Amino acid sequence: MTNQSSGEEPKTASWQRSLRRFFIRPDVELCIAILILLSVALTLIELALEGSGVSADRPQLFYVMLFNQLLTSFFVIELTLRFFSASSKWKFWREYWLDVLSVLPLFRVFRVFRILRLLRLFRVMRVLGIATRLASRYPEVFRRGMVEYFVVCGLLVTTVIFGTVGLMFAENSSSKISSPEVTGSLSEGSIEGENSEINERLNLEKAFWFSVYSLFAGEPIPEAPKTVEGKIVTVFIMFMGLTIFAMFTGTVSAFMIERFKSEGMVVASEDLEDHVVICGWNSKTEVIIREYRASASLKRVQIAVISEQEIDEAGVPEDLRNQISFIQDDFTRISALERAGISRAKTCIILADMGSGRSEQDADARTILAALTVEKISPQVYTCAELLNRQYGSHLSMGHVNDYVVSGDYSAYLLAQSSMNRGLMGVVGELLTYQHGQEFYRQPILPEWEGMSFSDLLLLLRNEHGAILVAVHTTEGAQKVNPKDHVFGEGDEIVIISDREIG
Repeated sequence: MTNQSSGEEPKTASWQRSLRRFFIRPDVELCIAILILLSVALTLIELALEGSGVSADRPQLFYVMLFNQLLTSFFVIELTLRFFSASSKWKFWREYWLDVLSVLPLFRVFRVFRILRLLRLFRVMRVLGIATRLASRYPEVFRRGMVEYFVVCGLLVTTVIFGTVGLMFAENSSSKISSPEVTGSLSEGSIEGENSEINERLNLEKAFWFSVYSLFAGEPIPEAPKTVEGKIVTVFIMFMGLTIFAMFTGTVSAFMIERFKSEGMVVASEDLEDHVVICGWNSKTEVIIREYRASASLKRVQIAVISEQEIDEAGVPEDLRNQISFIQDDFTRISALERAGISRAKTCIILADMGSGRSEQDADARTILAALTVEKISPQVYTCAELLNRQYGSHLSMGHVNDYVVSGDYSAYLLAQSSMNRGLMGVVGELLTYQHGQEFYRQPILPEWEGMSFSDLLLLLRNEHGAILVAVHTTEGAQKVNPKDHVFGEGDEIVIISDREIG
């Protein structure tokens, strides 16, 4: 008995999980949003037909009510499935209590409460929530700030809908004096007067335009309603108009300020070619950019920076603001690399990203993922990555990443050498920067150097150019530091210490 009961629970839990995954699929949420909008439209048509005096047995109103009941039946089934599949029943009631109330008029016992039909209109807010979730799923389509515009548009539509329906219901009590029995005893002048205006307010079109004009004008147009309920609805419309205007102004202002701040840092990827892509933004990024700008041969190279974090203008040195292009995105995403023109880039530098509280293991995982992605998209790009742990270097080597630097290890090496050889850091520091003094250069050998030995070229460079020959990279990919018997051939490259390139 125990085994059977224990076997039932995983099956039920699996069914619930599958159903929950089904409801959060983008295509399912989109279909539900469309059906909600259709239900709201049918509710408005039903209210308009009833307000114009069409009886329930007339075909147009009968079919509208029938289709609306069918849609409501669908939402009953949907809510029932959501209830049984919900991991927390309290969370279900907290999220869908308004939807539950909106389907109550389907049942005969609740049909006496006709006002409950208005709750169907609140589903517009649910559509807003669905649109926001869909926007977060497709950041490459829905750009930053789109969620705020969704909120503003959702409030705008909701205010107009509820203002229209509210005015129709509020003024409905005064419309009785315009019935045929009463209007027959009134003069033409009085029919064109106050009672005629009330009749117009009962019309869906008139109530709609009254809501729209009052929302944007901030005052009732053409004039205030006659009933107390209508005046309350009008005040609500005007208040929401002020609120929505303030939200819209704030959203646009924030967008424009951010745009001005990033002026000169927003990339136009189609204009980039043979450029450098730097993945990540921190203090090291600034140093790398300054080194490129200090190099005589590379100072005009275009640089594109991909970073998830928002870069404040105050955090970017003034002399670099107009020298870089900036893409705010996750550099592990293919779309972000493509926006940076990675297929046309010459070099890609990937920095260890420790932002958002990431651990060293997570940072190295992101570095490896980005480096392998770059190699897959564009193998000809020279990729150099920063690792925090040497044990992950084999992943980059197997992925044919050109080079990587283990920042922690090299810091330890420099500290050890500095302690054992006093004053060495001054020499190393000068060689590692292009901003002053001598530095390392790697360049192809000149045709007249072919056939020379390492020792002969060492003397030639020292005597004629004041440079020191350090190492050679052969055409086979081998690296030799200060070799004794190497003879230079076509395609070899040398590493020298000099204040400029030779050639």
